[in-house]
Amino acid sequence: MSRQDLIDPCDRLTLPARRQALFTARDLMLAALAMPAVPALVGPAVAAGAASAVQVMHGFADLQGITLWFQGASAQSLRVEVRAGEGPGAALQTLRADLDPRADCVASLRITELESGAAHRYTVHPLEGPEVLAGGTFRTQTHWQWRSDPPTVRIAAGSCAYLNDNKYDRPGRPYGGGEAIFDTIAATSPDLMLWLGDNIYLRDPEWTSREGISRRYRYYRSHPTLQKLWQAAPHVAIWDDHDFGPDDSDASFVNRQWTLEMFRRYWPLPYATPADGLYGMVTQGDVDVFLLDDRSYRYPNRWPEGSEKAMYGGTQMQWLKAALLYSQAPFKIIAGGSQFWNKVSRAECWARFPAEQQSLRRWLDEQRIRGVFFLSGDRHFSQMLRVERPGLFPIHEITTSPLTAGVVTDPGAAERNNPELVPGTMYHGRNFAMITVSGPRTQRALAVEIRDTNGEKKWEWRTTAAELAEGTRR
Repeated sequence: MSRQDLIDPCDRLTLPARRQALFTARDLMLAALAMPAVPALVGPAVAAGAASAVQVMHGFADLQGITLWFQGASAQSLRVEVRAGEGPGAALQTLRADLDPRADCVASLRITELESGAAHRYTVHPLEGPEVLAGGTFRTQTHWQWRSDPPTVRIAAGSCAYLNDNKYDRPGRPYGGGEAIFDTIAATSPDLMLWLGDNIYLRDPEWTSREGISRRYRYYRSHPTLQKLWQAAPHVAIWDDHDFGPDDSDASFVNRQWTLEMFRRYWPLPYATPADGLYGMVTQGDVDVFLLDDRSYRYPNRWPEGSEKAMYGGTQMQWLKAALLYSQAPFKIIAGGSQFWNKVSRAECWARFPAEQQSLRRWLDEQRIRGVFFLSGDRHFSQMLRVERPGLFPIHEITTSPLTAGVVTDPGAAERNNPELVPGTMYHGRNFAMITVSGPRTQRALAVEIRDTNGEKKWEWRTTAAELAEGTRR
């Protein structure tokens, strides 16, 4: 999504001198403030900003394990102690993680053989020392199948997370703001945080080198406003153009292998991906989330119209269809960085690839797949689209954007008058989505709320698994 026409009325820092002073001070403090404080209960911690301190992010948690992601300021070996429960007799695992300077002093540590549905706490130490460098808690998923009703599932989602960086930003009004939204999301303690693309914004000096791409990721991971969120929930991400390369970039981008390498380094993936892309699926409770790659196989927007012009590509679409047919989930979330069904958008969207878009639409109708709805980002405003289908439940698409990037205050008459726009769902402010699935196994209900920076609900959509199966075969 381009910065053109993006205005945020909440940003008042317009004077260049004030802007320079603010970000110069912030840049100087960033390293010292980056590391989250460790609760006193885990022992004496290394002072914030110390060279040996580490950052931690929680990757996806399944029934018996989780991936913890670490980054340090220098090469070092870590001792990670994981305990189940709070008592003195709690089971203990001790594992080792090595932070390699050839890989940005990053390590992803897979922790396995854990009890399902249990809380676990961990502390991070130097390999041979007593100091506590970091600590936190996580919970594995509940093993409910054949045993009980599914648990309530709560998934937070957002896109377009721009963090101001004075040295690399364009002159003028700061583009990012509202970073309190990250603490707001952290306070909800979701079961999963889903990043829908533009999770970072590569600047023009950066996407030309591995070092530049790495720098941008390090800036985000160490940013003080994100520290609570990294450890408040498991994280899963897909990408869009600003993670992939330049604005509106496609498969022709020459450094795509570098951005792919760095994405995999900084986002511990919970599934095996193809060698040249990032698509896959996760299951949270009884909800299947299909995570699509809208960049690696994307033809240029201006490619001549025809059957070959694609955004996702034949192999990815074949996988998606097979995975949807296999899924027994009452709700199936298809997530992508670009909008799927907006036929009036002036921005990048799947409507620019009509042959591929309509092929999936026909297939969904013919196969009568139950429980499907779509989730997207990119647009710098939120909305819900409802596409009617004779004899079947409508296709719904929820767009949530932005987290902290600039806001589109007026997308134009065509967008405002879109006949498939659900009235009252176009919100022009920074926001995230909270998706909640609850109820007995045979009566699952869905609620999707769009919440603002402070967590206030701006609009809501409620439905049931039965309503998203109308017209389908059992």
